[in-house]
Amino acid sequence: MKNINCGDAAVPPKRLAVSLLWDCNQRCWFCAKGPAPAGVKPRMSAREALALFRAKRREGYNELIFDGGEPTLRKDLPFLAVKAISMGFVSVNILTNAVALADGKMVQEFLDVPGFRRRVSFSVSLHSHLPRVSDSITRSPGTFAKTIAGLGAIRDAGIKFSLYHVITACNFRALPRYADFVAEKFPEAAGVTFSHIAPADLKENGLRFYPRVTAVTHYLVKACGRLKAAGIRSNLSGCGIVPLCLMRGSEKLFLKVSKEAGQDHLIYDTKQTGQLNIVIKRFNDQFRAKGRRCASCLLDRACTGMWKFYLAKFGDSELHPFKASYFSRLPRSRGTAEVDLAGCLGSPDPGALARICMIEFRYRGFSRLKLKSAAALRGDEAELRAFARSMGFWAA
Repeated sequence: MKNINCGDAAVPPKRLAVSLLWDCNQRCWFCAKGPAPAGVKPRMSAREALALFRAKRREGYNELIFDGGEPTLRKDLPFLAVKAISMGFVSVNILTNAVALADGKMVQEFLDVPGFRRRVSFSVSLHSHLPRVSDSITRSPGTFAKTIAGLGAIRDAGIKFSLYHVITACNFRALPRYADFVAEKFPEAAGVTFSHIAPADLKENGLRFYPRVTAVTHYLVKACGRLKAAGIRSNLSGCGIVPLCLMRGSEKLFLKVSKEAGQDHLIYDTKQTGQLNIVIKRFNDQFRAKGRRCASCLLDRACTGMWKFYLAKFGDSELHPFKASYFSRLPRSRGTAEVDLAGCLGSPDPGALARICMIEFRYRGFSRLKLKSAAALRGDEAELRAFARSMGFWAA
């Protein structure tokens, strides 16, 4: 097996996520957005949006995401997508529930955008394959049928799309059947992104819709297996990321999203601009905590902990520390993995990203490890080498 690099930041993506508006045509109870706060403009003008796009392109941002509220409620969305592409954004992704796309009219407008099929994609929220469950989760009766129609319009136009599915107590047992539904009805889907609930305002419904993560994992693994068999990728959203020890059997999803969390990702709306909150230390300090045994875990330095509201509901008995013996039993190959520590410097926590790269390589069977540009993390170099040895790596 040839050498494989991790942490190489030669051409890192710089993502700009823009919320053009706060309103939506669904009312999902776990939504992290909701109505505009008092005194905050409900919508961004087209002029403001274009000025923002230009400024961020000058700063090197090359991927654009139209985030929630519901961007398709903007009649000028196709125009803004055209302008973004003309400015040099290499990709434009539209996060939507596709309800407003059901009649196909806006989809047809998008088709008039030069190079649209190559550069623009849709990520469509669909939280159940059952109409009753979906409409209950979105608190918007009748919108399941419109989302399906909107998905059909996107697919029939030959536009790239993926699905986004938030895992709740209402739908987690049906995850394998959801995967079957996607494979049968929308085999053209580029992938399905699953997400545990992020710490939005859960006061109205309490925590009764948040299931035990360890109860979910079995169904999630089965769903991912069925999607893989159908040639559809599975992903995990960084918004609701949970500790690796709760995801036995689906570790690859965790490791992929954990590495992506270290990339430059800026969020912007009419209230504020800032780095994606899941990688900000003060956000994690506010919403996450470690369990009693986490300090003894081999991966503690690479883990941000579990949601505080989850620990308050379920306790920390599900958190099981990883020991070196666990990784020593993983399969080995002759390949040499390489972690470029200089490439990790752009991450909010370079040492954590380097460790996550090492963990991924051990799961992939690599037995030898080379730390490239070791002096880049001068204060952490010795600990990283010790961590590599404890993971079962031999020096390359």
